[in-house]
Order: sequence, then C-alpha cells, then structure tokens
Amino acid sequence: MNQKELKALKNEIMQEGASNVGYYTTIISKITELWPEIIAEFAKEMMLQGASVATLENPLILNAFVTKAIEKMNYQEFKELAPYFFGYIQTEEEFLAEPIQITRREYLRFQAEGEQLFEYKHPKISFEERVRSLTTMLVPKENQVIAYHPTNDTIAILENSEETPEPFIDPGLINDLTPYPTLVARRLLESSKALEAYYRKEMQKSQSKEEMREEVSEDELLAFVSVKISSTLFELDAQELLTINDILQKETPGKELITHLASGYSQGDRWELAYLKEESSPSERSDIIRYLEHEIGAYYRGSLAWLDIYDSKQQIEERYVVDRETLWNNPLDEVQALTGDPAYLSIEMFEKIKDLNLPADDFNQFILMNNQERSRFLNKHSTQNHHNHTQTQRR
Repeated sequence: MNQKELKALKNEIMQEGASNVGYYTTIISKITELWPEIIAEFAKEMMLQGASVATLENPLILNAFVTKAIEKMNYQEFKELAPYFFGYIQTEEEFLAEPIQITRREYLRFQAEGEQLFEYKHPKISFEERVRSLTTMLVPKENQVIAYHPTNDTIAILENSEETPEPFIDPGLINDLTPYPTLVARRLLESSKALEAYYRKEMQKSQSKEEMREEVSEDELLAFVSVKISSTLFELDAQELLTINDILQKETPGKELITHLASGYSQGDRWELAYLKEESSPSERSDIIRYLEHEIGAYYRGSLAWLDIYDSKQQIEERYVVDRETLWNNPLDEVQALTGDPAYLSIEMFEKIKDLNLPADDFNQFILMNNQERSRFLNKHSTQNHHNHTQTQRR
C-alpha cells in the first residue's frame, strides 16, 4: 500500500475503532514488543476512568488498547503494524518476499542437481539488454534511464515506485500536523529569549490593568504569539516575519527564520514551510530554500522518488532521494550533482559517442570534458559525418 492508502487506513481505524476494521490478534504481542511503554500509558488512562472500566468486556478493552496505540503512532511506526489489519493490501514486492515452500520433489532435485545449479554463471549482457531489464517486466515498469557511467559501467535509473521515499528531516525544519503558526511560535519562543521578552511586552500592551496584574502562563503566551504571527492557519504574516528576523539578527547574528511556499499539482495545493537557520549552520539560504522546495515540498506533492545506481550485475549500488521535477530540464546535471561524479553521460550522449567508435585515448578525453564541451564535440563530429556522407553520395 502506498502512503496515501496507509494514512486512509489509519484514519479509518481511529474513527471506526480497531475491531470494526478488523485485525489479527497477533497485533497485541507486536505492539507490546515494539512499544512496551504504551501498555503503561494505557493502564494509567484506564485507571483514571474509574470503576466503569472494570465492567468492560475483554474484547472492548483490547479494541480500546489497539485503537489508542494506533492514534499515538507516527507514519513510520504505523507502517510496521498495518499488515496486521484486515484492510491492508499487500504490494507485489511483499508477495514476492514471502518464503517459498519447497516440496519433497524439488528438494530431491536440488540434491541431485545442486552442483550444476550452483555452478551456473551469468553471461555478460549488453548495455541495451541491461536497460531493457531495468525498465521492463512482462509489462513496462515505467522506470526511466537517466544516465550512464561508461567507466564504472553503472546506470542511473529513476524508479517508478508506489511508495514515496521519506525525506531527510533537518533539525532546522519546522513542520508537523500541528497548526503551522503554533508550531513556529513554539520553536521561536524556545530558541530565543529576545523574542520571548518582545512578545511578553506586546501581550501586556493588549491587556487591561486587571489582566496585567496576573502572571502570563506559557500556554497563554504561546496562544498570543500564534495569533500575532499568523496571516492564515497555513501562512505567516510577512510584516511580522521581518520583525522576527530583525530581533533574531540583533540577538544572534546569522540566525534567521526562513519560509518558503511550495505548490502541488491540484488547485489549492500549497504549503508554507519554515526553517530556523542557526548562526552555526554551514548551509546558505539558497541551499535551505532548495531543501524546502525539492525535498519537503516534493514529499507533500508526491514528486519525491528514488534514483538508483545499478552496477554491472544489475544490483543497486547507491540510492538517492530526488525530486522528479529537478530531472525535467537538466537530468544529467542533477545526477552528476547528486553522485558528485561528472563522468556520467546522458543516454543520448553515450549512444552518439559509441557510434563514433573513438580510440581509447580520445574516448577518455571525452569523458573528462564538461557537458557543454561534450555537446560541442558531438555536434562537430555529427556535422563532419554528415558532410562526408554528402560527398560520398555525390561521387
């Protein structure tokens, strides 16, 4: 099941109750094995409900326990328990991962022919066969070939996977299911004494004399700042953001609250993302904006994907998380940047240079060129070949 389906399943469990969705009883031992602290929390809640709990039948208590456990779990934790519910649908990969039962007939065959079976050597396959294998099954996988490394004999493939990769969560990122302005306000008050003092004064200005006599609690201050900095439930006030950054800069030079608006593919799909840059952070502002747009924003809109590097044995050698959108215009540049290896060629480049059948030294020199030099080199040889072909036809 993909992420959207898993979230829908979790919502159904929380709304309808675990027993109404249906689950295997082995889920109880799985929960207690992975999260033993949940038992203590649940027992405490039951005790607080008093004598009425004692009259509940055992299945009802189990239903409450499982439902409450699911409510407290994040996406990654719930993902481990999802297969225990009747509403869970296995993916093809999960079916393939099931152990194969060996019959006695197959066992005897392995005994008799084991030596020949395990001495089999895979023949060396061509580049074209490798690409076909990595991008097709009985039907196309819709995987995309992005680049080829002629020296290492590796192929970069953009995987068409049902499951969206998890983004890297940088410590400076401010994002959660909590209302956005409240989350930002909490981070700001926790990380800046100057901002806390400023907003306490602002809050006092809006209070009556009677209210000013009472001490302001942390929750009251948080509520005040949340309203003060918000433009909507999902965006911060631009003018207040300038004030915040001015105070942060005076308190700690280099510290900054950075926001970025990411958009999705449907009308109204937009998410303002916030990042608190510390003075010690080595990242430039442009790097942080790129991270917010092409990792967190990509995760929200569903364009985050795996870029896998396959070796000559068709095994994944390296794996990168990438925003599909960054591969739309200059996919080769993106692969080179991700891997830190400028020797990668686009498939078109590789096909053209292969057709030229260059001597080894010339080919190695071509690999050392940058992408613009490579394009000029190929255009030059393409023009020469066309000229030679035309002269041959005239003769």
